[in-house]
Amino acid sequence: MSQPSPTKVKVSRISQVAIAVHDLPLVVENYWSILGIGPWNIYDWEYPGVYQRTYRGRPAWAREKICHAVVGGVEFELMQPVDGPSLYRDFLTERGEGIHHLQFLVDDLDETVGILTGEHDFVSLQSGSCGRSEKGCRYNYLYLAALGCIWEVVECPEGIAAEPARRYPETSAESPAKLKVPAITEVAIAVRDILKTAQDYWNILGIGPWAIYDWVEPLVSRRHYRGQPSRGREKVALADVGGMVLALWQPVAGDSIYRDFLAEHGEGLHHIGFSDKAADEITETLAGHGFPTLASGRFGPREAEGSYHYLDVKPLRAIWKLTSGELAPGLMTAGYP
Repeated sequence: MSQPSPTKVKVSRISQVAIAVHDLPLVVENYWSILGIGPWNIYDWEYPGVYQRTYRGRPAWAREKICHAVVGGVEFELMQPVDGPSLYRDFLTERGEGIHHLQFLVDDLDETVGILTGEHDFVSLQSGSCGRSEKGCRYNYLYLAALGCIWEVVECPEGIAAEPARRYPETSAESPAKLKVPAITEVAIAVRDILKTAQDYWNILGIGPWAIYDWVEPLVSRRHYRGQPSRGREKVALADVGGMVLALWQPVAGDSIYRDFLAEHGEGLHHIGFSDKAADEITETLAGHGFPTLASGRFGPREAEGSYHYLDVKPLRAIWKLTSGELAPGLMTAGYP
């Protein structure tokens, strides 16, 4: 049995996945009509509902629109900057729309932020409080380059404690989507050094142990990249975080959507995943509606073969990965620790 992580901060669950967007109402409608995600609570994220705000260590005033939907027990968030300085505006300027951060909940925000900034050199990008002061939430967005993405730390003892400005849809109507995502099963980060990043997650946030696979033949077969046969190679490291898989992907050789992402954006959150036994049929249907597959293939032994498809659904402002089947631990080539 592996030794426990040495860190004082242990992330046991990813409570939120968030996307930064330019036009929140439009993207809300797209998620409702394409993937059946919703209903949505939409908030005007501004004073007096949001207060004690800081931006890069200094007091700040700003306004955003945010909205929440629950997908299989995980909060799914969209964020749109409206006015004032904001790390969401920074992200949109530097990278464009995309997956912005992951969140975890803590009992004591000050203690957790103190450890992460004091012992591990995290930088606080933005912080504040929201809801009723006696029962509301406090949040702090922290970044450490070694982990490849922004993590939001939240202390929220009794929920957001604020009423939404509106809801979408306004009625209890059923989503028109033929495909409905029941749960987010994976979030993934594109990295340049998979073992170093896995070690950092284990030693800093207590995430792991990690199962590491060489994403090559014969484990992977019938690969396609942007519609053409491909013989690319990657490494992938997987860790369970409260029922959701956090995946690290490192391109090794050949064509790869991860290599493309790293060249354009650097390390960062790459895709959101969900599973369905009918993954192949669903992918064909989405392609018929103008949503092509960026990359696809088969994995695992023939008798229990699974498939994967990376979907380029631009109205959703993120890459979504659809899989059927699971990777067996016996196929891993390494582990950490």
